[in-house]
Amino acid sequence: MKIVLTNDDGPHSPALRSIVKLLSSQGHQVVVVVPEKQRSAAGFARTYHKPLRVRKVGDIYVTNGYPADAVFLALKLLAPDAELVLSGVNVGENIGFESTYGSGTIAAAVQAGILGYKGVAVSMEDGAKWELVASALSALVDAAAEQWSEGLVAVSVNVPSCWSGAVESPKSLALGVFSEALHRGRDPRGEELYWRWGPRADAFPPDTDAYAFYVLRAITALGICTHGVCSVREIAEEIKRRLALPPDPHCGGS
Repeated sequence: MKIVLTNDDGPHSPALRSIVKLLSSQGHQVVVVVPEKQRSAAGFARTYHKPLRVRKVGDIYVTNGYPADAVFLALKLLAPDAELVLSGVNVGENIGFESTYGSGTIAAAVQAGILGYKGVAVSMEDGAKWELVASALSALVDAAAEQWSEGLVAVSVNVPSCWSGAVESPKSLALGVFSEALHRGRDPRGEELYWRWGPRADAFPPDTDAYAFYVLRAITALGICTHGVCSVREIAEEIKRRLALPPDPHCGGS
């Protein structure tokens, strides 16, 4: 399969080379097109008011644009015959309403869907085992090839740091996953500066992605459809069937 690989972390992402090696070893042809610098939390930003540029650096392409621009350039110019767009692996989970719609990783997969291609995004919680991430990624690629349904735009998969053995496809997104506040400080010159940050919430509604991920400790597969978020149960079941690793015995979901 010909796969476009992108991310929102740029060419220096620690996972990028490992993913290329993994997919290539499975017989896939991989075309890498990424932003030239860190673009986390860029959401669906796109470039309209200045020229887009793309250049080849070694065996990958980099662009001055955003993740969605990288996919647009890939599918319109560099690899229009691609069969799948894979965005990630993002280091840091993308769970909840804000992260799902603010993530550059997920936006890249959505851009693929808008252009009529299959788009999948993979994110991992800090501390997730690479063997599990790689197995889930491989399973997702195969599942997307076989189980894509009408009206499905993109699929977002999150891999937890401790996996209970469950693979869930939630039907809704949690609001307020993090209790953000505005933190005031001063720079060395005495000028005021602000950071927005806050801890993760302690409880989540049971039908949400956050409950499945943080409480059940499940791998989550969330569909983004033309009518909003949707369950992709068949893809979730196929991922679970294809996973090559056992669950963590010390990580029981509740």
